Amino acid sequence: MDSIRYLKSFIFSKYHHRLVFSFLICTLLPLIVMGSVLYSITHKIAGDSILNSIILADDQLNIRINNRLNQVQKVSDAIRYDMYSLMQRMSHTGEDFSILTNVRDNIYLLKSTFNLYHIDIFLDEKNIASSEGLFFHPLYDLKEYGLENIVNMDSKWIYKPNYHLPYVLDNSKKSQDVIGYVHTLNDQVTKETEYTYIVLINTSEFYDMLNESFEGVDLTGFIMDTNGNIISHTDKELIGTKLDDIILNSILSNTKKIYADKILYYHAVALDNGWYHVTEIPKIYVYRNIYTILQTFFLIIFISIPIILFVIFLTSANLTNRISKLSSAMDNFKLGKKSISFSYLTNLNNSNYYDEIDRLGLTFLNMQESINRNMQSILDLTVSEEKLKYQLLQSQINPHFLYNILGTIKTCQTIGKPDIANHMIDNLTRFYRMSLRKSGEKITIKDELEISRLYLEMEQLCRKDTLSWSIDAEDGIENYLICKFTLQPFLENSILHGYSAEHQSIHISVSVCYGDDEIIIVINDNGCGIEPDKLSKIRYQLKNHIVDYNQHFGICNVNKRISSTEFGSGEITIKSYLNEGTTITIKYAQMEEND
Repeated sequence: MDSIRYLKSFIFSKYHHRLVFSFLICTLLPLIVMGSVLYSITHKIAGDSILNSIILADDQLNIRINNRLNQVQKVSDAIRYDMYSLMQRMSHTGEDFSILTNVRDNIYLLKSTFNLYHIDIFLDEKNIASSEGLFFHPLYDLKEYGLENIVNMDSKWIYKPNYHLPYVLDNSKKSQDVIGYVHTLNDQVTKETEYTYIVLINTSEFYDMLNESFEGVDLTGFIMDTNGNIISHTDKELIGTKLDDIILNSILSNTKKIYADKILYYHAVALDNGWYHVTEIPKIYVYRNIYTILQTFFLIIFISIPIILFVIFLTSANLTNRISKLSSAMDNFKLGKKSISFSYLTNLNNSNYYDEIDRLGLTFLNMQESINRNMQSILDLTVSEEKLKYQLLQSQINPHFLYNILGTIKTCQTIGKPDIANHMIDNLTRFYRMSLRKSGEKITIKDELEISRLYLEMEQLCRKDTLSWSIDAEDGIENYLICKFTLQPFLENSILHGYSAEHQSIHISVSVCYGDDEIIIVINDNGCGIEPDKLSKIRYQLKNHIVDYNQHFGICNVNKRISSTEFGSGEITIKSYLNEGTTITIKYAQMEEND
C-alpha cells in the first residue's frame, strides 16, 4: 500500500510527471494491443499480399505474351491479301514471275520486321510458286514437315517440336521447338485445300519471357495447351512434357484463381489463343516472406520503444519548461518594468514553427512591449502630427518653385515680353488661390488635375518649352475625391530629377482611370530614371509607411496620408529604369462627397 501511495504521489505531484505518465499510457498500451492483433492477422494479410503481387506480375507477363500472339495473328491476316494475289495471277505457268517476286519480298519483310522464326506456305503443285523452296512448298510436302493434319484442325494454333527449316535457310540441320498460327483455304465446292500457311515463332521467346519475369525469385512458370502439353517452361528439361491429369483438371477448373496442393500454389490464366499460362508458387516461399515481415515488425517495435520513451521525456520536458517560464514571467511582470524576454523564441528563425505555447509567450512579450511603449507613443503622436502638418504646408508652397517663377516673370518683363509675364502671374495667382482656398484634406479629382495643370504650365514657361505634358481622365471620374496635393510632389520630382545631360527635354503623362471599386492614377515620364539603390530605399519607405523628413518627404508624406482609411486605403508603387524613365502608380478606393 505504501508503494502504491508513493507512486500516486510521485505521478500527481508535478505537471511534468502527469504528462509523462499520460504519454506512456496513451502510447505503450495501444502499441502492445496493436502488436498482438497484428500478429494474429499478419499471416493471412501478408500471404494474400504476396500472392496478389505475384498475380500482378503474372498479369504483366500475360500482356506481353498475348501481345506477341496477337502480333503473329495479325501477320497471318496480312498474308491473306498476298495469297489472294498469288492465287489469282499465278495459276498458269505463263504468268509474270514478278508477281511471285513481289509476294516473296512481302513475306520476307514481314518475317524480318516482326522477328518471326519462319513462314511456310503450301500450295497446289500446279502453281509455279510451289517450287520456290524457301517460303513456298507444294501441298504434298505437309507430310514431310509433319503437318499433314493442320488442314483439318479446329484450332489455328499448333505446337511443333523439332521443326526443321529448309537446307538453303539453315544448313546446320538443327531443329527448333516452335509454335505456329495456321490459316487454310478450302474450295467451297470440292472441299479440297487450295493453300495453307503457317506463321512460326520460336518457343525460346516465351522461355526468355518466363525467366525474365521470375528472375531472382523461387518461382516457376510454364505455358501449356488445353491437353496439358508444356510448350514453354522456366526449366528447359520440362519443355515438351505433359502435365499430370489431376493437376491439369484442377487448374482448368480454377482458372484465374489460386489452386493449391500440399506444397504448391498454382495460378493459371487463359491466353488469347486458348492456351494457359501457369505459375507455380512454393508454399515455403510465401511462408518465408511472411516470417520476414513479422521479424521486421517486431524488430521495429523493439527499436521504436526506446525512441518513443526518449521523445516522450524530451517533449514533456520542453513543454513544461516553457510553461514554467511563461508562468514565472507573468508573476514577475510589473507596469513600467523592463520587458522580460524568452530566449527560446528568439532562437527560432521562422515563426511558422511556433506552437500554441510559443504564440502565447509571444503574445505576452508583445503585450509587455505594447504597454511599455504606449505612453511614449501617445506623447510622440501629437508632436509628429503637428510636424507632419507643418511639413505638408511647407511642401505645398515650395519656395524654390516660387523663386523660379518670380525670377522668370522679372526676366520676361525686362526683355519686353509682358504677355508671357502676365500669363505666368495669372497662373501663379490661380495656383495659389486653388491651393489655399481648399481648406479640407479631400478635393475633387477635377480640382487636383487643375492644380497639376497650372503647376505644369508654369514649369513649362520656366523650362523654355523643354517640358511637355498630357492629362487623360475617364468620363465622370473627375467628380470623385482625392487627397489634396497627391499629384504635385510626384510631378515636381519628375521635373527636378528627370533632366540630365542625355535628357534635355521631358514629357510627363498623367492618366486617371477606373479600377475595381478604386481609382488608378498613373504618372509616367521619360526622364533619366532612378538609381537602383535609391529606388530600393524609396520602395522600402513606401511599403512600411515611413516618413523621412530629410529625404523623399513629399512622396512619403502623400503615401502615408492616402494609405489611411480616411483617404481610401491607397497604395503607391514605383517602377523606374535608368535612362528610360519612371512610372508612378497610385491606387485608392473610390471616394464621393457623401463618404
